[in-house]
Amino acid sequence: MKSNFKVLLVEDMDSFRGAVAQLLGVYNDVDEAADLASARKALFSANYDVVILDKGLPDGDGINLISDIKNSAPNAVVIVLTSDSDFSSVKHCISRGADDYVIKSDKIVPDLLVRIPIAIAKAASSRRLANLEEQVKAAFKYEIVGKSKPTMELRETIMDLKGSQAHVLITGESGTGKELVARRINAIEDNGKRPFVAINCGAIPENLIESELFGHKKGSFTGAISDRAGQFELADNGDLFLDEIGELPLSAQVKLLRVIQEGEFTRIGDGKVVKVNCRIIAATNQRVSEMVQKGQFREDLFYRLNVVRIVTTPLRSRMEDIADLSKLFTLQIGGSAYKISDRAIRALETYDWPGNVRELRNAIERAVISARKRKAQELSFDDINIHAPTHDPAYRIRKIESGLPVASPDLTPAGYRDFIESAEREYLNAALDIVNGSAIELANLIGMSKTTIFRRLKSLGCGKDNHISTRPGLARANHTIHQPTERRST
Repeated sequence: MKSNFKVLLVEDMDSFRGAVAQLLGVYNDVDEAADLASARKALFSANYDVVILDKGLPDGDGINLISDIKNSAPNAVVIVLTSDSDFSSVKHCISRGADDYVIKSDKIVPDLLVRIPIAIAKAASSRRLANLEEQVKAAFKYEIVGKSKPTMELRETIMDLKGSQAHVLITGESGTGKELVARRINAIEDNGKRPFVAINCGAIPENLIESELFGHKKGSFTGAISDRAGQFELADNGDLFLDEIGELPLSAQVKLLRVIQEGEFTRIGDGKVVKVNCRIIAATNQRVSEMVQKGQFREDLFYRLNVVRIVTTPLRSRMEDIADLSKLFTLQIGGSAYKISDRAIRALETYDWPGNVRELRNAIERAVISARKRKAQELSFDDINIHAPTHDPAYRIRKIESGLPVASPDLTPAGYRDFIESAEREYLNAALDIVNGSAIELANLIGMSKTTIFRRLKSLGCGKDNHISTRPGLARANHTIHQPTERRST
């Protein structure tokens, strides 16, 4: 079964059409048409799974093309692009046979990455096309979705690498999608036909890592019962993804460096030199520069790999992506029969996701299981089960770290103010834990007046998960923070 879709994009604006085609074309085959006439020619010459149709075209109303689409490809999914948000106009599009509509906006391009698979899956379900629903899951399995600035910049950075053979080092926290980035870097080359070989350096025993990478000759060691090609040979003329590169033993780092420098290696137990031409895409959640200083990672190898550096952004720093990710995960895990409610999404957006995208996907999977138990098809607020370790010092440190500036655009008065407030909030919440929620005892210990401590706690929203007491040393459950009032004699 094929995993990619044949898409016809009918849009008269060249720049917009090019942007959409570039984005969707990474994992799908996209043909373009600028008007009704060229669209009809395309429909006559090819069968399309999806047609993205602009309503307003130079030679007529795009809606008039829907009947032609249905005649040539009855199961094609039609998504109408329109600038008109009027409900009657939308209703008219659907009544004429459109499966979905998307209102044009500055976020429409990343919007389509979520709307298209959902529309296809719904159409597949209603038309009882099980193979099509499985196809949409496969086609968008490695898609990078989201409308946040870091995610949009990430997609642009990846497209800038097209045609380059430069080695890439991807760093970032665990669960931020480093392999997803590697696969997309690979997919933009050679129409998605370029070899891609992935290996987890941390999952292979140290005594077998060289055999795994470079292969071995029969009889070269106990258990080598036949000749075996290594991952480098399999990745020839393609990309080799080395995940958890920081776990690679120093002995293997030496041989890896030689392959990068010379483009050749020998199998274990064999003197024959093997020539290879492949790009290395390495990834790690460790601070490689610190490992270099400690002698745990070769400095020369680090500089060889660090030609192009991509840093994946933690989910807590791109909360705008949670809605799109949640909808796509719901589709991938539950199928077209399931959807997620807006309230459930808002609940997901209140958590800072220390486990990043991987943790979010796990949360959606639990929610789907919960909804199935209720025999419901909508993931509700009650299905969301997140246990936030709010009293964990590491959790608080992560929250503070997420506010640190990473580039010059982050250096703003508002950014500085927000960081100071966040740091103070986490300090006061941690301090309240220590004094069992006694705001007055805390005031005495840190040299702050009672009036000031209550004002700061209220202003910063502290104590929501603590038992706040207005008495020294006593904690009163569910007590709201308030400033003690003075009694006046009458």
